Amino acid sequence: MKNLIRVQDLDSLKKAVEGTQSYWLFKHSSTCPVSAAAWNEYNEYCSLHPHQTFLFLVVQEDKELSQEIAEITQIKHESPQLMHFSNMQVDWHASHNDIKSKAMQEFIA
Repeated sequence: MKNLIRVQDLDSLKKAVEGTQSYWLFKHSSTCPVSAAAWNEYNEYCSLHPHQTFLFLVVQEDKELSQEIAEITQIKHESPQLMHFSNMQVDWHASHNDIKSKAMQEFIA
């Protein structure tokens, strides 16, 4: 999907969201079955909304970025974790089994 972008450091994150008012950011664990289920939910929503921006990172490989995001947002790191940013501020977030395509849709509606 063209609107699903992997970010691996703060520079790639800034570049990916340049000129973007709002976006989603998913912290994915490549070894966790709960994260795999959340990833499927995220991808389902992503495929239905091609004009929104969707970012992701893999916590095992992008640990430094994951920690930087926790520090910047002041939201404790969890994995899986999903955040929605609007005007560079987190205005919605969920983790673990609360990451559902339906919850994302209800937030945006």
